[in-house]
Amino acid sequence: MKITEDILKALQNCIHGIGSINEFSQQTNVNIETISKYLSRKTQSIKQETWEKIYPLLKPYLPRNGESKPMIKESRIAAEAAAVRIDHKHSLLSIDEKILLDAFAELSPELRNKKLIELVELARQAVHKEKSAEE
Repeated sequence: MKITEDILKALQNCIHGIGSINEFSQQTNVNIETISKYLSRKTQSIKQETWEKIYPLLKPYLPRNGESKPMIKESRIAAEAAAVRIDHKHSLLSIDEKILLDAFAELSPELRNKKLIELVELARQAVHKEKSAEE
């Protein structure tokens, strides 16, 4: 599938509506680097198997029947639905925590496990230090 201006705009709007490239990548099971290549125009086309993964999310943002503009109502509804999912999932997180989660999600599984162990150890030490200070 050739990446037209309409497809590029739909991709940008969809990612914005969902909240992040990382979230879009997770929902479509398409590599972040691949999505970034589409957004930066480093590639001119989308493989059919990839298109089949991203099309269901892009569809509300694409023009209909030769129209030059996407259906605003559908795009708004899709964006609001995505925002509700994200807000519900991350409503108690600060901006910094959301950024850390996105960065953490991009790590390899091995590095994630290593960092989790380090964080748990730091938290354990902090709790131990607080208890010692109270006594």
